[in-house]
Amino acid sequence: MSYIQQRLTTATDPRLAIVIRAAVNLKVQLCELNELRERVNKELASVGKSPQPKLPSARNLTLQC
Repeated sequence: MSYIQQRLTTATDPRLAIVIRAAVNLKVQLCELNELRERVNKELASVGKSPQPKLPSARNLTLQC
């Protein structure tokens, strides 16, 4: 591997790691948000209020938490 290729690899690896960490953190936050939304809807149902209407697209995403 040439010097330039080695230089590009070492410069890209930390950046890629940062992006991957950010994606993982975002997935965790989305899972927590979905769990909180479910808890709120259950509480509203137990009080006798109807749950909030579902919004398109974002709620249709399937995340494996």
